[in-house]
Amino acid sequence: MTKINWKELYTDLPTHIGVALRNARIKPEQIVVKEDGELMAIEGITDKDVEAIRALYNTDTVKEAVVATPAEKAEAEAVMVEAEKPKKVIAPRQRGKKYKVMAKAVKKGELYSLEDAVTLLTKLAEKSKLKTVELTLNTVDTGLRGELKLPHSTGKEVKIEIFSDKLAAEIEKGKINFSILLATPADMPKLARLAKVLGPKGLMPNPKSGTVTENPEKRMAELTAGGTLPYKTEAKFPIIHLAFGKITQDKKDLVENLAEALRSIGVTKIKSAYLACTHTPSLKLHLGTL
Repeated sequence: MTKINWKELYTDLPTHIGVALRNARIKPEQIVVKEDGELMAIEGITDKDVEAIRALYNTDTVKEAVVATPAEKAEAEAVMVEAEKPKKVIAPRQRGKKYKVMAKAVKKGELYSLEDAVTLLTKLAEKSKLKTVELTLNTVDTGLRGELKLPHSTGKEVKIEIFSDKLAAEIEKGKINFSILLATPADMPKLARLAKVLGPKGLMPNPKSGTVTENPEKRMAELTAGGTLPYKTEAKFPIIHLAFGKITQDKKDLVENLAEALRSIGVTKIKSAYLACTHTPSLKLHLGTL
């Protein structure tokens, strides 16, 4: 493949943004298929910078982005054809009237305390049918994983299964109706053949996550208690997504759960944190208030 002339890319953006994108080796055609959080995970890119990037690099404009050779232009066109398919195009987003009304209540650039964020989010989600609380963390590095011990229930139903030969047969048929799979060390050789199916879905039992244990029944009881929540960064990006339950839960309990989660993961490991409900704008959290 012909080498890209990176020095000629992103000269139409502010210098620091161009430098960040070039250093991360992000091609213009890749920008349109990345989530906002993935862009903010790039060192040097803030939420305001994402707005500037989206304004200039989207499905309508990226075709005209500077590429070094005709061959690379052809490659970019091919990528765009794939990116423009309805199921894969995610930017620029077309927001509905309801979302725009909610967005007016969120102050741009404001850092919200946990209490203020939960209070405002409760108002924003009043007329929404989907009230799942979503916490998104941009972390300093990938590879973070662990388990949160929260002071209150998350209100979230967790589907847990213990490995068995019967379950293995269902998995091989493509039937996966669980979000956590527990197994004993003795089960691991049998699970090896299912790694290609479970691995990409993040369901492969692992000692580090506490899903490989000598007593899976006891472990299941701990996880179903509601105050335990596993977490990990995405495979290729320093981002953690956590579903905390419903915004209709007790506000005090929700705030205390969020505070404990941020402290447990480690504020020094978190670059930025955003709280939202499904289909609402996100609120940037003030980590200094913890």
